[in-house]
Formats: sequence, structure tokens, C-alpha cells
Amino acid sequence: MYDVNTKRIDQVLEHMSRMLDLLDKLSERGAKEVLADKVAVAAMERALHLSIEGIVDVGNALIDGFIMRDPGSYSDIVEILRDEQVITDEQALILTRVTDFRKHLVNDYTSVPINEMYSLVEEATSAIRQFEPQVRAFLKKELF
Repeated sequence: MYDVNTKRIDQVLEHMSRMLDLLDKLSERGAKEVLADKVAVAAMERALHLSIEGIVDVGNALIDGFIMRDPGSYSDIVEILRDEQVITDEQALILTRVTDFRKHLVNDYTSVPINEMYSLVEEATSAIRQFEPQVRAFLKKELF
């Protein structure tokens, strides 16, 4: 039997959903308006950052709980989830780009490329939103 912390996974997925709602609201405002508003840019940075952390935390919980191979990097977490058929190949490509952007938000936070961030949010939000139902389907298949 596997020891998967489903309670923690649920908490993180619910928080990710709230962050994705915020990213959707910001995107609705349009690039020009968001990029001209320092508070909106900061909100987008934080919501994207927390969404990335959610992918990583849930991925690590699945990897640990189901005793998958050890990841060597954040993008490796995504690759393992793809290999284990938690997410699709197409989603893995997008989520790898998203997790790679984490470096800008965490290490290079004084010079985040905001135009690139806005474009990434526009392109990746739907793939990030698909993460939750795919994780829940995987858990249902493997645990019940």
C-alpha cells in the first residue's frame, strides 16, 4: 500500500485553483493594462510563483508516495509525472516551460521579464488548470 499525503495534495490543488483564478482575472484585463500596473504585475508574479510551487509540491508528494524515481530538478519532476502518465506529453512540455520560469521568480526576482511572464501566463494557464483533474484521476486510479 502506498503512503500518499492526499490531504496535503488537496490543500495545494485548492490553493493553486485560487491562484489560477487570479491569473485569469489579470489576463482578462489585457497585457497593456496589467503591465502598466505595478500591483497587477506583482500579483501575477506571486500567483504564477505559487502555481509553480504547487506543481512541484504535488509532484513531489506523488513521487514520494508512489515511490517513483528521484527527480534531479524541477523540470525532472514534470518529466517523471509524464513518464508515470499523471500528465500528458503536451502538458509536460508546457509545464516544463512554466517550472523553468521559476528561476526568474525566485533567483532573478529583481529583473523578472514581465512581458515573457505575461505571455507564459496566457499560454500556460489552461494547461496548469488541467493539472488538478489529472492528478485527481491518477490518485483515484491508483488508490481506489
